[in-house]
Amino acid sequence: MAFMKNGSFTVLLSFLLILCLLSVSPAETRGQKSMGAREAKAEEATVYVPMPEPGKKVVIGNGYYLVYGFDKKPKLGTVIMKVEIFSTEGRKDTSFGVKANADMPSMRGAHSSGDRSFAVSRRGDYVLPISIVMPGDWEIKLTVTKDGKIIYRGRHDFNV
Repeated sequence: MAFMKNGSFTVLLSFLLILCLLSVSPAETRGQKSMGAREAKAEEATVYVPMPEPGKKVVIGNGYYLVYGFDKKPKLGTVIMKVEIFSTEGRKDTSFGVKANADMPSMRGAHSSGDRSFAVSRRGDYVLPISIVMPGDWEIKLTVTKDGKIIYRGRHDFNV
């Protein structure tokens, strides 16, 4: 009882509670799996080829090409990225999976959108809103899949 009367027990209990709270990573508190060193290294090792400027044809293989662009010049706020995929005969094709991850290379992970899937519009365009939250260098990594297999990885770099 003397232990509890002089406040030492309260101090010890507070210390243990703070220690427990500090041992939980920020990613775990948001319900996300934190990335280990191996996964981070694998992400860095994946090669995304630089894409030509928006509006130009980008050959993605298997007899297809894509053309990408934005609803407006990327600036602070939300910009809509649009991707159209065509066969070499010029027919639009919506049977692909298209994902993108927007991030700032100088602050890798701090403003990452994460790998997000494009929606397909009624016109057959793949569209995705992208949030540009601060000025600086940005990069959008694009991944195109067909029948569950990755057929193309490219990146578009720009400055806001």
